[in-house]
Amino acid sequence: MPSQTLRRLAGATALMSGAVALAFSVNANAAGLIDSPKALNIYSSLLSESIAQAAPNDQAPRLAARGFMQQLEAKLKEPAEGKTSFVDYPPRANAELLRIIAVVPPKGSEHLPIPVCAEQNNKVLGTWNITAKGDVLPAAWSGSMVSAAPNSSACKDFIMASRAEITRLAQSNQPAQPPPVSEQPKPPMKQASSAAGSPAL
Repeated sequence: MPSQTLRRLAGATALMSGAVALAFSVNANAAGLIDSPKALNIYSSLLSESIAQAAPNDQAPRLAARGFMQQLEAKLKEPAEGKTSFVDYPPRANAELLRIIAVVPPKGSEHLPIPVCAEQNNKVLGTWNITAKGDVLPAAWSGSMVSAAPNSSACKDFIMASRAEITRLAQSNQPAQPPPVSEQPKPPMKQASSAAGSPAL
């Protein structure tokens, strides 16, 4: 076979390889946290440490983080169709217990970060975004940091603002990471727990 023909074949093969790699990269970027064992390992240690640092006076913050992550991963395996869902751990927490709440993006938007808020004694202890790569990044929040009432959640405003932002991004099918939540939302109506997983905030 002439050398010129060989060179053309080699060039065509390289072009096809590049196209396949690009397509794979796009699909990989659309994957979520639950799709990567490496990302799961990264986030589990980072979130556990973040919770422990945010709640130094709690007796077992790492145990609470572990229980939360078990529920989160179960929810990530079966994301809700067309709407966000919540993880609220532990169930029926009182103000004295370390409570961790997250907003789970809907099916098809698994690549979006997962907002997480921890609270105790009617105060927000910390807010984070868990990325699809497993990074646990502080989430900027300038809204309310305390409960509006003794029996309400201190994380309520952050969680509701995060849910609104994720819903907006999911509906517009944006592939980019959402910006940190920085605006204080209008107080939403109080919600009761439901089978759909909405927390009582």
